[in-house]
Amino acid sequence: MLRKSIILILSLGIICVAVSCGKKGNPLPKQQPVLGGVGDISGEVKDGVLFLSFALPTKNIDGSEVVDLAGFKILKSCSSCEETFETFKEIRLEEEKGFTISGNKIFIYDDTLVNGYRYSYKVMPFTSRGVMGDSSKVFTIQWQDPPSRPAVNIKITENDGRIELSWPKEEGFFYNVYRHDKGIYPLFPMNKDLLSMSFFVDSGLINGQQYTYEIRKVRVVEKMKWEGEGLRVEATPKDLTPPSIPHGIKAEKRGSIVQVSWVKNTESDLAGYNVYRVIGRSTQKLTKNPIQETQFIDHNLGSNRFLSYYVTSVDISGNESEPSREIIIIVKE
Repeated sequence: MLRKSIILILSLGIICVAVSCGKKGNPLPKQQPVLGGVGDISGEVKDGVLFLSFALPTKNIDGSEVVDLAGFKILKSCSSCEETFETFKEIRLEEEKGFTISGNKIFIYDDTLVNGYRYSYKVMPFTSRGVMGDSSKVFTIQWQDPPSRPAVNIKITENDGRIELSWPKEEGFFYNVYRHDKGIYPLFPMNKDLLSMSFFVDSGLINGQQYTYEIRKVRVVEKMKWEGEGLRVEATPKDLTPPSIPHGIKAEKRGSIVQVSWVKNTESDLAGYNVYRVIGRSTQKLTKNPIQETQFIDHNLGSNRFLSYYVTSVDISGNESEPSREIIIIVKE
C-alpha cells in the first residue's frame, strides 16, 4: 500500500513538471508586421541615363500603417548576365544619399547601361531589423543610345521678368526645358508637354537674378521618350520698365533764378530725377546725374524771355520715364 502511494505521488510530480502546473514560461516575441510591397517600379530616360522611381509603401501586408521602413534593395539583371537578379543598389533612408524624393516617390538613376542590352529591375523594402517586404513587379527596358546634346548656338533674350530661349530645330526630335533652382537637380521639365518648336519663354522671374536652364532633345520610339543630355545656358532678366512720370510740376522765378519743383515718386527702385530746360527748339539736360531732391534751381537764365522745363524719373536700372508736363515761365517781361 505504501509502495502504491509513493508511485502515485511520483507520477503526479512528473505530470506537474510536464504541464508546468499552471506556471507561465518565457513570453514568445511578438511577430512584427510584414512590409507591404512598393507597387510598380517605373523607368524614364532622362539626361541620357535611366531614372528609376517607385512609391514609398504606406501599408503593411496586414493593412496596418508602416512605421519601421529603413530602406530598399534595388535588384538588377541584364541579358548578358544570364537574367539573374543581383543587388544593384541598397538605399538606407537615414543616410539620405544615393537617391532623391519628390512627392511620395523615390528616384535613383543607372548610368552603366550598354546599347542593345536588356535590363530588368525590381525593388524590395526592408525594416531596421533587416526583415524584407514584398518584391515589386519587374521593370524591363531594352537600352538604346539617347539623343546627343542640342546645337550650341542658343539665342537668349533677357527681358523684364522674362527669359526667351530659341535654338535651331532638328528634325525628328522634340525638346524639354529644365530650370535649375538653387542648385537642386530638376527632375521634371518646365514644359507640360514635349516641345515641338525650338522656342521657350519663362516669365514671372526676378530681375537681376541669374537663372540656369537646360535644353534636352527627346526622341519618341513606340510611345517611349528617350531624352539625351542637356545643354546648359545662363540668363538674367533685366528691368526694362521705367518709373512713373513725375507730376505736380511747378516753376517759379525768384529774382535771378528759377525754382522747379514736383511731387515725389513712390517706386522703391527709384534712383532720382533728371531736369530738362527747353529754349526754342533746343533741349538741355540740366542734371549731370539723377538727383534725389524734388526741386531744382536754375541759376543760368541768360537773356531768354521764355523758358520751359520738364522732369523725368530714373530707376536704379537706368530706365527713364517719359517727360513730365512741360511748364513755361516768363523770365523777362
